[in-house]
Amino acid sequence: MKFKRMTGFTLFALVLAGCTEEVREAEPGLCQFQQGACVQLQAGETLSLSMTPASAPSEQPLALKLEKPESWQLTSAMVEGRDMFMGRLPVNFDEQGQGTLMYGSCASGYMVWRLNLVMTDDAGVEHHASFDWLADH
Repeated sequence: MKFKRMTGFTLFALVLAGCTEEVREAEPGLCQFQQGACVQLQAGETLSLSMTPASAPSEQPLALKLEKPESWQLTSAMVEGRDMFMGRLPVNFDEQGQGTLMYGSCASGYMVWRLNLVMTDDAGVEHHASFDWLADH
């Protein structure tokens, strides 16, 4: 009888331990949409990505705004988990650089998503860029 109580308590403690989330600081280099657009240089040109809502919540529609050189053609835009496979989510941007996205939640409490872009400049040179951000931040 004593063994069953101990086993039940131990199981309860393990379940509680599994439900806690690890609290981590956002690592440097991640987009901080609350502070404004995420900007990077690619072949001497400026690319920027903005997101609304800026907290990048899971399981809610997100509005994206991509700014790139006018002469560059976007050939591919795909969002995927940086460190964990969560599928590959295509993003369609319109001529004004606006697109929408919705991704699922992750039980880990620390999920970094990556937007991978492939663009071609007016000389036919292909450029690859990526933007990383923390979901639910």
